[in-house]
Amino acid sequence: MELGERSFILFYLLSKYRFRNWSSNDIKRYQMKRARWIVKKAIDGSEFFREHYKAYDLDDFSSLPHVDKAIMMQNLSQYNTLGLNKEDMIDFALDVEKKKDYSKRYKGINIGMSSGTSGNKGIVITTQAEERYLKAMYVSRIVLPKKEKLNCAFILRVSSPAFNYNKFGNKLTYINQLQPIETIYDRLEKLDPNVISAPPSMLKLIAEGYSNKKLDIKPKILYSYAEVLYPDAKEYIESKFRCKVYQIYQGSEGSYAMTCNKGNLHINEDIVFFELFNQDGKPTPDGKPCYRLLVTDLHKTSQPIIRYDLNDILTLSTKKCSCGSNFRVIEHIHGRANDLFWGIRKNDRKKHFIYQDYISRAIITASDDIVDFQAIQEGFTKVTLRIKLNNKGDKEKIKNKLTDAIRDVFNGYGCKKPDVKVIFGEPRSNKRSNKLIRIVCNIKDIK
Repeated sequence: MELGERSFILFYLLSKYRFRNWSSNDIKRYQMKRARWIVKKAIDGSEFFREHYKAYDLDDFSSLPHVDKAIMMQNLSQYNTLGLNKEDMIDFALDVEKKKDYSKRYKGINIGMSSGTSGNKGIVITTQAEERYLKAMYVSRIVLPKKEKLNCAFILRVSSPAFNYNKFGNKLTYINQLQPIETIYDRLEKLDPNVISAPPSMLKLIAEGYSNKKLDIKPKILYSYAEVLYPDAKEYIESKFRCKVYQIYQGSEGSYAMTCNKGNLHINEDIVFFELFNQDGKPTPDGKPCYRLLVTDLHKTSQPIIRYDLNDILTLSTKKCSCGSNFRVIEHIHGRANDLFWGIRKNDRKKHFIYQDYISRAIITASDDIVDFQAIQEGFTKVTLRIKLNNKGDKEKIKNKLTDAIRDVFNGYGCKKPDVKVIFGEPRSNKRSNKLIRIVCNIKDIK
């Protein structure tokens, strides 16, 4: 590990400099240099990667085979570079989950269990040095209220030692998302944060509580993460608090992107390397949604993330941000690849994917009385909508509009029109992760 990664202050300064001053060529050179470095570290420390790469030219990074969560978890004992045993780590993580004591470390290392919205639980290994440089990067790029120190309420299902922060007058306080909403309101009032970070579904509940005078807080900046931030949710939250909602795009496999002070979501190009591909395996041009996203963490060595299939669908912007940074901008996060909707084409009866954005837009634009929604595909011609309305909505009229809108999307793709069932009620969070996933595909046999 280099000096910059061991020193909080040095990595903080480097992160600021890279974001503000690096050209596109500087970024590419750095990414290729770090990618070769991380491959070498993986081979030196991991039996899995030595075997995984033995038939490949290590100098041709783009030819190296990808990995995914299933591969990583199946081989975890040989995959990590610290000599940690998979069963021991799982036992530790399950004990932490059971006792809700997220301050515990395993042999001085943070071992966490990812939420696993698809049912595939994952183990996340983070050394204290890795925690340190990630915190430095976050602090260097987070947008703060002007002339104020950070007083952030961090709301999520689980915590970890990595989330604890109190340095230079800036502090972050964890609040458990699984508590009753009244308890969360009480914690927020006592903390009186100037920044709140939470999944958008939780931010909406907080905004509703504020609007209904159930809590009295005045945050100046809001951060969304862990779920897709849809435009309607962003608009609602901002209208209630009269402040901006920024984004942190991250997962258990890395820290991917953060919103700048101009409101654009920049890839953390010096932390991760993104490769976007079409269905035919060719690179996806900016302005178009990808079909596959591979991520390489350029610094993490304990649990190497190299050409890891992230299972997310992104569209990168064709424009440079007015903040001046050459770090690429994510125009839209569509959702998980395995939650694409699928139709049966009318001309040849082949299966064809439908991007989630078309489904969500069809629902949002059907009526101004729609407060929240969830679309679930149970079969190639079967879609269920869960719709939350305000008190003014004409249910029968909205039901007909929604049915027509969803069918029009499928028809626009040249696919058979589905049967659409509309249920008026609250969207349901995922039972495993407690995340609200608005576009869900439950079709098992897509291939």
